[in-house]
Amino acid sequence: CFARCREVAAAPDGFLDLWAREHYKSTIITVGKTIQDILNDPEITVGIFSHTRPIAKSFLRQIKRELESNEELKELFPDVLFAAPKRESPQWSEDSGLIVKRSGNPKEATVEAWGLVDGQPIGKHFSLLVYDDVVTRESVSTPEMIAKVTDAWALSLNLGAHGGTRRMIGTRYHFNDTYRTI
Repeated sequence: CFARCREVAAAPDGFLDLWAREHYKSTIITVGKTIQDILNDPEITVGIFSHTRPIAKSFLRQIKRELESNEELKELFPDVLFAAPKRESPQWSEDSGLIVKRSGNPKEATVEAWGLVDGQPIGKHFSLLVYDDVVTRESVSTPEMIAKVTDAWALSLNLGAHGGTRRMIGTRYHFNDTYRTI
């Protein structure tokens, strides 16, 4: 795990990280690195995308719990994190996203969760797109399902801000899945 953390810290962006299940890729990249990015730049806007929105919301939920309950982080970053975010933040929910202390007022929350094949947002532009679990065992059952996911992923690229970055994390389930295209 430490070696993977160092690898991600050295070069986190622009890669497709295809690691085996239970190798902490989501913990290290989607959760840990996203929290680190928010603490380093509270003006960042992050869109987390998974095959379906409930999957993406599970990642957001883990980030939310950490930012709510990690007293050491709140003490170290009082200029970024609210002491009581549920009460103090202008937006703090799994459905609408999380907003930390920031000077700007973009239409995007600091971090939001969306599904690729079920309700992508319209008109948003995130400075960081995080793709985690875009492909699932169920999404590779037919060539049509694979094409649907691949088309949805291609469409979602328009949700990145000009000059923004991308991270892609997943596990292969089929030789011809969306990760092959990526």
